[in-house]
Amino acid sequence: MLRPGAAFLAAITCLAFVATFFPATGAADDASSRLGNTAILVLIPQDLETPPSYSEEIAEGFAEIPQLSVGLTSATQGSYRREQALLDISQGARVSRSTYDPSEVPPVGLARMVGGGGVVEGWDAILDRADSAPQTIEPGLLASSIPGGAAYVGDATKLQETVIPATSRLGYVSSLALADTTDTARRAIRQSHNYRLVVVATSAGRNGMRELEQILRKRRPGQLVIATQTPPLAPILPLLPIAAAGLGENVGDPVDPEGHGLRSDTSNLPNLVAGIDIAPTILDHLGLETPDEMTGKPFTAEGERQPEELTPFRDRLDELGPRRNAALAFVFVGWLILYLAAGAILGREKSHRQIRRIGGLSILWIPTVILVPAALGNPSAELEYCLIAGLALLLGFISDRLLGWPRATLVPAVVGLTVITIDLALGSELITRSILGPNPGYGSRFYGIGNELKPALMVLLLAGLAAALTGKPKSRKNAAIVLGFGLGLGVVLGSGRLGAGVGAAIIVASATAVAALMMLPGRITLKRGAVLVAAPVVGLVLLAALDLATAGGQGHYSSVLTGGSDGFLQDVERRTTLAWQQLWNGNMPVITLACLLAAAFAIRNREMFRPWAGPIWPAALVGGLAGGLIGSVTEDSGPLLIVVATITLTGVCSYLLGRPDPARIASDQTPQRQE
Repeated sequence: MLRPGAAFLAAITCLAFVATFFPATGAADDASSRLGNTAILVLIPQDLETPPSYSEEIAEGFAEIPQLSVGLTSATQGSYRREQALLDISQGARVSRSTYDPSEVPPVGLARMVGGGGVVEGWDAILDRADSAPQTIEPGLLASSIPGGAAYVGDATKLQETVIPATSRLGYVSSLALADTTDTARRAIRQSHNYRLVVVATSAGRNGMRELEQILRKRRPGQLVIATQTPPLAPILPLLPIAAAGLGENVGDPVDPEGHGLRSDTSNLPNLVAGIDIAPTILDHLGLETPDEMTGKPFTAEGERQPEELTPFRDRLDELGPRRNAALAFVFVGWLILYLAAGAILGREKSHRQIRRIGGLSILWIPTVILVPAALGNPSAELEYCLIAGLALLLGFISDRLLGWPRATLVPAVVGLTVITIDLALGSELITRSILGPNPGYGSRFYGIGNELKPALMVLLLAGLAAALTGKPKSRKNAAIVLGFGLGLGVVLGSGRLGAGVGAAIIVASATAVAALMMLPGRITLKRGAVLVAAPVVGLVLLAALDLATAGGQGHYSSVLTGGSDGFLQDVERRTTLAWQQLWNGNMPVITLACLLAAAFAIRNREMFRPWAGPIWPAALVGGLAGGLIGSVTEDSGPLLIVVATITLTGVCSYLLGRPDPARIASDQTPQRQE
């Protein structure tokens, strides 16, 4: 039995022990109550021994932590640079790097320490560069939107551009906790007691994952942790692994032990968000207003957690760019081989007309057959090329046998537009993974119809209408039919819930308006010309109203319409700037010139198409050319629109030039004349 004096001494000792070792918990609770929700942004570099690219090691590490909601993030728009990706996080908005002046990001680094924080060297050059962008860009807007700014935790010996997300508009970092990385997690949590946002640069690879796990173990309720791979140095397809814990949690809520998938309104795709979504997500979690200059959207944790699908999805997107031109070239090579083989076996006189028709129809089948390899996952390049070329030529042969000339274009038009509409309604799963899809990896478009498909589908519709109206005279009724189908395709391609292509509405409206005008009897008057000019505008307004009504203010048109005249003018400036740059990119000047000369050649030598099978065919060709030209000045891909339109129109022209013998035409047209 202890004596009273000894018992009293023991009690004092215990109280001293508790006071010494347990005040941190109480202090943390006080800090949580004082600050409310907090956030930690963790940047994990890939293992230094691996090539600078997407890190499967980090993606697998995220997958092994059950409480993390996992996905991929699109780091930049257009061509990739590490510094630009970090700037986009800090500003919550982005444009193509090529639209800045200069295009390269000026170097940054810590110039000096100020109190517990620091001033970032070179920030004035960053701000001057942002002013040159064709959109309101505010570097450092994230940290400036948080009272007290942001803290940065990193390795003093390896401080690089990762300080950018913690930098304010004035180029100042509120707090710097610089040391080696042996106690990264402890320093991060300690900083979160005083700052609502902490940016953490961890060690590389697995060591960084261990530091993330330590942060997650110390995470308090109401504390959001977003972890992503640090943007690497080398140019890559900018899709990086990202994970989050604490989305939707508030101070006092129980910690959610189960992760989900990630989704945002920016991408509208499961498991895919954008780098510009990180800033709005943090501000939304902190209960702060998101500035209008931020175009990203907060992402949420929803749906099933599917980490096993992330790397295959990224790998597929990584293959699309290099395969695009080669796959299309295979169609033309296959067409040439078929022509030579048929001529060698049957003789040129017996085969050349049919081969012209088959080859022309195969081009019209391309928008459909590119979905087949996408449905198979990520087949080898050789298999994809053979599938696209083989199926296009086979279906061209079958459609030529099904319907006599010149009605066979109806088959690829009906099948293609139907299949594509269904896929768009189901979330554009196949189109996104096809060689002519929007390719979310480059951050300009995440779903719906990309610029490569817009003119092709526009010409496909006109070719189908020409087949259906073959032999029909000019009339108001037939002109109305053309306009009606144009409106239908415009809704499909332009609606934010389907194709999500603002420019598609303009292209289709313009093309079908020209074709409808040519189907009206009589001369082209000033009044009809005014209607032609007004058609794209009216179509765009109707689609915008539909988009706003069905998308709840989050549709494809909302950012422009709700931004007023400034937002509209910025969008116009951005599109024209990018279109002009595309015109002088690589071989595009030569390709564009060749396409324009091909169009001029066809117009100058239009007698070779006579006799026309009704007035609808020249209307369709001229309308298709007009749509491609208008698209080349209204879309940010510029001349690519007229190039694709010209290639697709070449298919239509080849089919028309494959006119069979007059006796067969008369036989095929007999039922039509009896009508």
